[in-house]
Amino acid sequence: METKLIPAHIHFTKWFIRIRWIAVSVLIVATLFVKHILDISVREISIYIIAVILLVLNVIHRIILQKIKKEGDGKAIKKIKHEIHFQIITDLILLTFILHYSGGVENPLVLFYFFHMIIASSIFSAVQSYLYALFAFLLLATLALLEYYSIIPHYPLEGFISANLYQNTMYVFGAGFVFACTSTLLVFLSHMIITRSIKTEQTYIKTNIELENKDKLKNEYVLRVTHDIKGHIAAILSCLEVVRSKATGSLNPVQEEFANRAFERTELLSGFIKDLLNLTRKRLKHDYELEEFLLTDLINKVVKPVQTLARDKSIDFDIYIDKAIGMVTGNPYTIEELYSNLLLNAVKYTPSGGRIELTIKSRHNHFVTEISDSGIGIPKEDLIKVFDEFYRASNVPKDIKTGSGLGLSIVKQIIEDHKGKIWAESAIGIWTKFTFILPKNPALIP
Repeated sequence: METKLIPAHIHFTKWFIRIRWIAVSVLIVATLFVKHILDISVREISIYIIAVILLVLNVIHRIILQKIKKEGDGKAIKKIKHEIHFQIITDLILLTFILHYSGGVENPLVLFYFFHMIIASSIFSAVQSYLYALFAFLLLATLALLEYYSIIPHYPLEGFISANLYQNTMYVFGAGFVFACTSTLLVFLSHMIITRSIKTEQTYIKTNIELENKDKLKNEYVLRVTHDIKGHIAAILSCLEVVRSKATGSLNPVQEEFANRAFERTELLSGFIKDLLNLTRKRLKHDYELEEFLLTDLINKVVKPVQTLARDKSIDFDIYIDKAIGMVTGNPYTIEELYSNLLLNAVKYTPSGGRIELTIKSRHNHFVTEISDSGIGIPKEDLIKVFDEFYRASNVPKDIKTGSGLGLSIVKQIIEDHKGKIWAESAIGIWTKFTFILPKNPALIP
């Protein structure tokens, strides 16, 4: 569990460092703008010195973080948390100095203390977060009291605030009280929200794991059952083939007709079981071996039998493959099955004299495939269901008996295993287009 948390903590620390670069830039630009454009009095040189100190500290924070990453020992999270403590403490101290040189408690930038309290609440325990709130309050109170009693000079924001609020007892103590109450409430609300979010996430993760386990059990059960059925079906097919071949004796026309019907139905059932076994195996085993291969070679292999079937139905079959694609990484056997399934479907549901187009284009780290046909189309209400198991569109002609309703489920599973996505578009009775995007190397996709 700890090893999983380390990247998250490092990512957060990097984000905190990046924010500080931005904060330094904004501080310098804002000081220039306030001093020279708005003509408001601030101690410009002092603030620039603090900005330089902040920059140097940020470089130190970055070096420390890189060192922790390289060491990568079991105490990495503890070290990163110490580093974040160091960052927040130094930030709060420097913010207090910035306030001192730009109006003290009269400067609205006192609200920036709250930003660090929220960060502390999101990482550390409630006690540590309240201690940060107390530390920020003590820093601000110390600044206010030192200026109030003239122990240190007060640098007013002339041109912005005319009254000397830092000497107004009611304002100083009232502002301090509001700051203390707001800090406490902010830490309390932050922790409450974060705690509830963590509990909700944990519940979600637990539920998701339970569902995955149940789905795995279901798939394993289906795999065992269908594997057993497959053996029985193969035996029945063998027996029927012997009868149909008349090896056991001649058949009268009626007997021959029933034997042929039984054989055809059993053959369809065998194909269905084969598809179901294929899909279940894919769902149980996601760790396909990836290898580099030339996509054009794979497509040329797939389209040969498809071209023959298309020619038999007088269907025009056009192919365009972007030459920029070249080598891709994936499981060539399942990708071959993916293209074969979609193209054979296109031939099956396109009437004679129709048209099929296969287009593959290169897009940076991905390639996009479009397979369109001038077939029967898919009703709008069926488009979101076509990738479901055992689903067949409501407008499939009754004379098309082949098909288990699992082909597109297998297609979707292959695409998901390769970290891609697929969708379908159609106009009933006019055209259908399947579009899918696959990465050129799934291993590089997080």
